[in-house]
Amino acid sequence: MPITEEMQSMVARMGGEEAIELRIRRFEEDFQYLQSLWYNLMHNYLNQWVAVYEKSLVAHGKTISELRKKLIAKGIPQNEAVIDYMASERKSMIL
Repeated sequence: MPITEEMQSMVARMGGEEAIELRIRRFEEDFQYLQSLWYNLMHNYLNQWVAVYEKSLVAHGKTISELRKKLIAKGIPQNEAVIDYMASERKSMIL
């Protein structure tokens, strides 16, 4: 598939291919970190939203709005944090 000018412009706005690859790699690492803490998070934050960024639990809240406000206050990009809800029953969500 040929790369259009629009795609090239979007990649440039995001800092280039290397920056995009780095973001994806960091997100994958944060996701794995969250998974490694899952049982501990379930115990401490049951029925709460949690966010992991740069391999660290950075915020939690009873509502997604509360969590997002905390991320904004800390200057953490919401679209780069791994966010999950610690429910007693696992459900898949795409945010």
